[in-house]
This record gives sequence, structure tokens and C-alpha cells, in this order.
Amino acid sequence: MKINKRKIIIPLAVAVLSTASLFAQAPVAPEFTNAINDITQIARISGTLIGGLVGLIGLGRTGWKLANGETDVMNSLIMAIIGIFLGAMANTFIV
Repeated sequence: MKINKRKIIIPLAVAVLSTASLFAQAPVAPEFTNAINDITQIARISGTLIGGLVGLIGLGRTGWKLANGETDVMNSLIMAIIGIFLGAMANTFIV
């Protein structure tokens, strides 16, 4: 008795694909969606905070250097502006 491979493979493939769609719609999927949303929100907030802190530190250094009469004030000011800018960019780019 000869076995036809097509008669076995096609129903088996249909069965596998139908069960895969059932697993994709499992009740666990919304929990993963919520976890992904939480992780992106944490990343957005962290990027904003880190950029803001770098900007504040740069502004503080700028003020200290201005008060003490140092000559490289512009480096600190540029670092502050870039830090604040990167913090704002992190808040808008991470979706």
C-alpha cells in the first residue's frame, strides 16, 4: 500500500495553521501589550529625565564658571542646551 504524501501534508499544515491562530488570540496577548506599553513609557520618561538632568548640570556648571570668571563657559552652555534638547527628543521619538 502506497502512502500519498500530499494527502497527509496538506491537512496537517491546515491543522497547524489553525491552532497557531488560536494561540495568537490567547488571553495572554493583552498582558504582553500592556507590558510593552509600560516599557516604552518607562524608556520615554527615563530619556527625558536623563536629558533634563544633563541639561541642569550643564546650566549649573555654566553659572559656576561665569561666577568664577573661567574662560570655557561656552562648553558648559552647549552641553546644557544639547542635554535639554536630547531629553525633549527622547520624549517625542520613543513611541
